Amino acid sequence: MSQETNRETSRGTNRETGRETSQETGRGTSQETGRAPEELAERYLSRALSTWGLDVEYVRAEGDTMYLAGDEGALTPVTDFVGGFGSLFFGHNPPELVALAKDLLDAGTPSHAQLSQRTEAQRVAAALDVITWRELDAGEPYEVVFANSGAEAVEAAMKHAELARVFRLGALAAELAAHAEQARAQVLAGTAVLSSAAAELAGPDGDIDALLAEAQRQNAAAMARPPEFFALEGGFHGKLVGSLQLTHSPTFRPPFQGLGAHARFVPADRPEEALKYVETEQPFALDVVAEDGVVDVRRRPVPFVAGFVVEPIQGEGGIRVLGAAQAERITEVCRTLECPLVVDEIQTGAGRTGAFFASTHIGLTGDYYTLAKSIGGGLAKTSLLLVRQSSYVKEFELLHSSTYAKDSFSCAVTEKVLEMLERDGGAAYRQAAERGERLLGALREIHAEYGDVVREVRGRGLLVGFEFADQSHAGSPVIRNYARTGFLGFAVSGFLLRRHGLRLMPTGSASHTLRIQPSYAIGDDAVDRLAAGLREVCDLLRQQDALPLVHALTGVATPPPRDRAREVAPATPAGDAVGPPPAGGVAYVAELGTPDALRRFDPALADLDDTTLRAFVARSAAVRAMAPCPPVRYRTATGAEAALTVFPVLVAESGDTSGALAADIGGQVAAARAAGHTTVVVSPELHRLAGTDVPATTVPAPAGFALPPGFGAGGLLPAELAEALR
Repeated sequence: MSQETNRETSRGTNRETGRETSQETGRGTSQETGRAPEELAERYLSRALSTWGLDVEYVRAEGDTMYLAGDEGALTPVTDFVGGFGSLFFGHNPPELVALAKDLLDAGTPSHAQLSQRTEAQRVAAALDVITWRELDAGEPYEVVFANSGAEAVEAAMKHAELARVFRLGALAAELAAHAEQARAQVLAGTAVLSSAAAELAGPDGDIDALLAEAQRQNAAAMARPPEFFALEGGFHGKLVGSLQLTHSPTFRPPFQGLGAHARFVPADRPEEALKYVETEQPFALDVVAEDGVVDVRRRPVPFVAGFVVEPIQGEGGIRVLGAAQAERITEVCRTLECPLVVDEIQTGAGRTGAFFASTHIGLTGDYYTLAKSIGGGLAKTSLLLVRQSSYVKEFELLHSSTYAKDSFSCAVTEKVLEMLERDGGAAYRQAAERGERLLGALREIHAEYGDVVREVRGRGLLVGFEFADQSHAGSPVIRNYARTGFLGFAVSGFLLRRHGLRLMPTGSASHTLRIQPSYAIGDDAVDRLAAGLREVCDLLRQQDALPLVHALTGVATPPPRDRAREVAPATPAGDAVGPPPAGGVAYVAELGTPDALRRFDPALADLDDTTLRAFVARSAAVRAMAPCPPVRYRTATGAEAALTVFPVLVAESGDTSGALAADIGGQVAAARAAGHTTVVVSPELHRLAGTDVPATTVPAPAGFALPPGFGAGGLLPAELAEALR
């Protein structure tokens, strides 16, 4: 499947949708300002999607099918395996829920009736109560708090857990105060004396008031210790200020670590590391106690761990399934720490794994549960926090609220979702389990055939991960670059969309793993087409043939020059590669944008014409800075050893006047310096295109340095560089 997807930015026809542009769509010329409006709604993300051929607009959806608008009103179907990132257990626009939504809107159902009786919310809680008693080994009901999104439900859980900890601190403080007053009264009455340890703590004055003052000072410091949460390495719990702190991703969390709560991450197979941390960090309060006529001081642990948050299956972390043994050990850690176990079922709950809770499969019973995504049936933006009744703090209801939470429309849709899941003795769960086995079986067959390029297939039910083997040392420079920059999964997704009409995406924190989350009604034909598409991808990776991947991302509506993958000898820099480069080699920041340079860079692209290759470069403007090529070590004419590493920048021949190109070049220069290169050279052509702000040479070239054969005229690098460094 191939089609043109570039967008017009002036009045005319949008080639992607076939619709006329207008002020209402953000295209054309505004009559108010007299200028063509820019795309201001996350335009940088849109450009990145263009890089992978994912910048398409879907105009209709039903079940597991989405539709792209084509010429003259034609619709092109795409089979959706993303499933709203797990939100579409019943597929797009399930008829039963759509009919209910229409009825609710026609009836004038109020969305805003805060601080009133909400019958629909009570019915949702009652339906959930039936499910929790059946599936969870809790022995008590769960209170329900309503929210709008998964991240908000997690933040509500964090707030409730902290409020519960604050109440525990208050109870401890009250107990310490009562003991202190009793001790003081007995000492003043002459019925008790200070122990030697208490007297030492009291200091030179040695009286009860000095003792109590010192204890109060130390207790205030201990109780002021900020709360901390534990979470698993690889976990994902949202991107809001609080929930982001529980998200382990090295991409999403670091810029915002100064905000929100503190979290510590432990491996899923070594949760006991949490106990080791607490043992070394545990703050203590001093309890001044009078007993048998003696006033003594005892140490009391101060609760500073607010909760332990886990996913039964890590979705964004690469579809990693928690085992029963791991679940048991995490539960024991929470018992030891006396902190609530928060089970994040936002992506796994509401039937996706063949049970209402994925944690049911591994015997994991939480004190809190968070639910979202499929609980709204793909129509209602709603989420839930469930709290074990014995752990629930009723005051939370007066301290936490959300304008749209618990609205009648969303609650009525959620109630219908629960009814659809539970009807016929849970037939939907059984169907999800059966469809999941069919899907996993097909993907495991591919793994068996292509074990060299498929690392693992894992998951449960309709939450499946398809992980490619590491391609960071691939023979194909294009494929190697995709892997090293973390975009292999997106490139593959663009290929599957354009070539096979399949919609997939990589997981957020493991971009080499494709997430597969269709509805419970996914058909055999769709599974077979998915398998066929993935087999072709595996062929391309096995043969190191980047041509179909690049062609699929160009937006050119012509078929690729060949249909089958063929083995392509990878491009290797000329010269004698005699092992790892010596320290302090030369880095060359080179432009990679002309068709000839691209063909030299990766011979698999030799069959693509100039127009197609230029289209590929134009669409890749959002990610110009590419991973460095493997270093080459060789001997100069004088016999000295030299090393050269190319840092490519994908750039159109016309250049870039926005300043972004200079920033990309600067980033490559910084990367080369960080890698330890003593000489960093920017190509004369990049220097010309980006302007004089970019230095041609940042460090003098080593004496006697010369480029190896093939790096001068007619090679990847221009002859000017060879002359400049001789």
